[in-house]
Order: sequence, then structure tokens, then C-alpha cells
Amino acid sequence: MKRLSSVLVATISDITDAATGERMRHNCPAWPMLEYFRDRAERLTVLELSVPRPGMVSRPQASFFERGALREMRTWPAWLTAPFAVAPDKALPKTYFRLKFRDIVACFWAAAATPGAIDLFVGVESLLALCGGALKVRGKVKESAYYISDWSPWKFDNKLLNDFYIWLDKAACQRSDFIWNFTYAISDARRDILGYDMSRLGRELWVPFGFIPDGVVIPPNGAVNRRRLFYSGGICRENGVALIVEALPAILAAVPDATIDIFGDGPQLAELRARAEALGVSRAIVWHGYVTDRDRILRAALGATAALAPYAPFPENVKRFGDVIKIREAIGCGLPVVTTDVPPSHREVRDGGLGVVIPYEAGALAETAVRLLTDDDWYFKMRDRVVAASRDNLWDAIYDRTLAAMGFENAPRFARERS
Repeated sequence: MKRLSSVLVATISDITDAATGERMRHNCPAWPMLEYFRDRAERLTVLELSVPRPGMVSRPQASFFERGALREMRTWPAWLTAPFAVAPDKALPKTYFRLKFRDIVACFWAAAATPGAIDLFVGVESLLALCGGALKVRGKVKESAYYISDWSPWKFDNKLLNDFYIWLDKAACQRSDFIWNFTYAISDARRDILGYDMSRLGRELWVPFGFIPDGVVIPPNGAVNRRRLFYSGGICRENGVALIVEALPAILAAVPDATIDIFGDGPQLAELRARAEALGVSRAIVWHGYVTDRDRILRAALGATAALAPYAPFPENVKRFGDVIKIREAIGCGLPVVTTDVPPSHREVRDGGLGVVIPYEAGALAETAVRLLTDDDWYFKMRDRVVAASRDNLWDAIYDRTLAAMGFENAPRFARERS
């Protein structure tokens, strides 16, 4: 088995708040990777390549850890950032090509600042993974991994931009030793839709989204509210919230005191609130809107009967290739899941008996929801399976399995110094 002494993680995700300097937790693998490798590798370098957004550190920033303790943080000088800068008041949620040049230079900057050879380079984007491949050619990196989360063969509407995106993906797959896919559907799409020569790619591994418990304690069966359902996510066509509203009349006809908490905002919110009024089911819905307090969302999930995630089955729905966070979060909270066959994780729900996979029909959703709310014997057997599965859904367990598959020994945690 190989020893994991030095790791460099390069990520586009923001980890540090510019105003407070505090670490930020959010739905991406950056934070759990930092915690995992910080506590297990002799040396860890984490490179943050901020997206242009108000309130975020606006320059590439590298954190250097030794045996679990933060030793140094370095931020690019302003004069190096100026050629690539995007003014915060003009920042938009789009791809800035000049920032890609910044990211390439920053990867080599962070690698040069890391002493000695790097056992493992993890690039959380195709371009960053290509940098890892280049560093391996130069002898600085021993092995590189390309970590994919938000992926689709139809990522961009602009054909030229999408073709370039696919070219980068293929190149990163060919130049990386390992490919960490959030879902197995990504590998299937590369072969069946894009026609990649799979023999030329690095070794693909399934590295799904994990759950950050943040002190979550799954309540016993007796503490479950047997009349409450839960939804969290965008209020948009692809997530199937409209189907929930359409199913509510039948649910309430069978279970008049049923309710559902809906957390989230989106382009369909006003339309669906009006539709709920028209159907006479508004009394059963608590519209929480967009909530940034994850603890509040988790508290609501923990007491519910089940989570609803009925994704709409249109061809271009990107959820066909992504690992759905709301399903992972629900399992982490001990909630059975009602979903469709759109997200790849529906197979885990179906095969593991962790919920019910339904056709995208209001009647099917209503029938399943009613049984979940009323059939105690069936429901609690299912919930017991979900609670057992939740232990395998933690980031530490996922990364342990991944590194073992790569041939790295299981390194013990350091008795970390507090910095």
C-alpha cells in the first residue's frame, strides 16, 4: 500500500469568507476534502480559486497544513490579480475565460510553494486536473485525480462553448491517473453519448456526495411526525415541485392533517403558490423560501416522515448525471426518499429499499405519500434501513473507500493542534 504524505487540492469553490476570514461550509466537496486530508496527510496544500462574487476572497489563496495544523496562508499579491480581476459589482454567474488563465498560473504557484514531491493532486475541475497532469510530467506530482461534480454532456447552450467543455473533460480524463465521478452515469454518458475511448482514460471511481452531519442526531422512531413531508431545493421545473402541488389534493383527501415543509426559491415559486391556492391546498404547505441556515433545514428534515424529490424526466435535465444533494441529505437525516428514475442515485434508493421510485405522475406520488404517512409497519422497516445506510453516506467513509481503491493505506488521524 502507498503512503499518503503530501496532498494538493485545487478547487474553484470558495472556502474562506473575505470579511471574516472564517471557513464557510456549503454544498460542495471542498470543505470535507480539506478536513479529511488535513487530518491524515503529513502535508496538505489547499488552493482556493474564488469565483467573482461579492463577499468572497477575490484572489487565489493557498492554505498550508502540516500534521493537521494550519501553518501558513498565502494570497496572491494584488498586482498579479489585476490582469484577471472582475469587479464585484459587475460579477455575474458565468464563465470568465481570463480567470482560467489565472487558475493555471495559480496551480503552479501553489505546487511550487509546497515542499517536496506531492503524492496526490486533486483537481476539482477539468482545467485544474490538466494542471495536475502537467505537474506529474514535470515530476512534482506522483499521481493525479480529476474530481467531477457538476457535469453534463450538454453543459452549455452555446455549441462552441460546450464542445470546448467536452474537449477539456476528455483531455483531463486521459491525463489523470484517477477520475472521481459523483455518479456512475457520468461514465456511461462518456461512453454511450460522447463516444470516448474508455481504454485511454484514467481509472474511474464512484465518489458520491457525502453528508456533513453538523451534530445531527437522527431521532428515534417515536419522535417522527407521521403527518409531515419535507422538500428542500430549487423551485423550478427540473426538480418537480409542481408535481408535489398537483398531488396534494389526493394526499389531503386521504390524510387531511398532512403537511409539507418546502424550503427553497426559484422561478416557479409565484406560479406554484397560486396553483396551490387554486387547488385549495395552501393550508397544508409551509413555504419557507430561500433559507441559508442549514441547521434550520436539518431540524425540519429530522422530524419529518419522508423527503420528496420527484425530478422531472425531460431529456436535458442535468440531474440525470449529477449526484443529488437533497437525496444524500435526506438519507443522512434518516428520511426515506420518494424520487423518480431521473437521478442516478435512484438505484440506491430502489435497490437498498431506502424509499420509493415512482413514475412522474401526481397519482403515483399521492399514493406513495399516503402509504408512507399511514402504513406504520412498512414505513418503519424502511426507515430502519435508511438509518443504517446513513452511516455509509458520510464523507470520511466515502474518502476512505476511494483512497483504498487507489492503493493508499488507511492513515490514522493526527492529534491535531488547534490553530
